[in-house]
Amino acid sequence: MQDLYEPVIGLEVHAELNTRSKMFCACPVVDATQSLPNTAVCPVCAGMPAPAGGQPAGSGIWPAVALALDCTIPPQSVFARKNYFYPDLPKGYQISQYEFPLAQYGHLSILTNRGEENIRITRVHLEEDTGKLTHIHTERKPIPWST
Repeated sequence: MQDLYEPVIGLEVHAELNTRSKMFCACPVVDATQSLPNTAVCPVCAGMPAPAGGQPAGSGIWPAVALALDCTIPPQSVFARKNYFYPDLPKGYQISQYEFPLAQYGHLSILTNRGEENIRITRVHLEEDTGKLTHIHTERKPIPWST
């Protein structure tokens, strides 16, 4: 029987940047498994009215990532609010660069038993991390915004 379809699999891969502060404020990045909930939160990362931050943490590494993945770097990238409801998203939105990313249309070359193959990269973008929803078996379920 002839194959009528070709399976195409897309992956969304997340990587946490090794920064000392959160993306849009000076709050320290903490290990949620080792620290008390909500000890590294300010009005900015909690979504309260506050002055906007400066240069996003981790933004200096993206040119190297874009070059390593042989991506095109567009002349402009834009942070925007991605609105959706989720229990660990207290603001009701996440700041992301989905529509206007830092880099796009690259590839990652890997060696397989058939030789070198390219994995296509659609986009590389930054987005803020939200709270961390921890599932524990008690009546109360904490949602730490410190992560």
